Amino acid sequence: MGYRRVSRLSFVWLAAVIALGAAPAHAAAPAAVELVEIFARVCLEKFPDDSAVRQFAAEKQLAVMPDDRLHRLLGTDPGEGWIHNTARGPYLLTIEMPPYHTCAIRKADSAAPDFLANLSEVLATWAAKQPSASLKQRPQQTAQVGGLPSQVYEWDLDRGPGKQAETLLAIVTNMTSRVEVRLARVIKVQ
Repeated sequence: MGYRRVSRLSFVWLAAVIALGAAPAHAAAPAAVELVEIFARVCLEKFPDDSAVRQFAAEKQLAVMPDDRLHRLLGTDPGEGWIHNTARGPYLLTIEMPPYHTCAIRKADSAAPDFLANLSEVLATWAAKQPSASLKQRPQQTAQVGGLPSQVYEWDLDRGPGKQAETLLAIVTNMTSRVEVRLARVIKVQ
């Protein structure tokens, strides 16, 4: 009986080692997964239907963002905003109205999660499901966003002739003691 138990344990151990070895070398951290999942759930699945975004906010019981905070984020552009609290802290969800119709998720933390590979994969999967669409990633840029140094990652979604093009953005802004990650889907309304 003892030999069989050791053999079974050895088999289980060997199977676990093989399974771990087959796992991706760099799995996304929970913070990165949560950030991208919230963006996908709202900005890819619900947006540009503003009423669907509002319904999501109501169903999830998101707090309406105070006007002063919303204006700090959007400036003079019209829009709406909510605060989505999770165990990892608050996410800021905004909808900016035309001339740019934008859905954005913002998350500030002590460091930016390693989200880029996960986001790229989610965007590619989503774009492949869009009729007649093609997704192209642009080179990474460094820019001043709100006067602060930022890394900007950009994808263009071309939906074909006569359809509005979209831009998908990931902006990582270094603030004084925190880093803000903003994921956005932007549709230029003509």
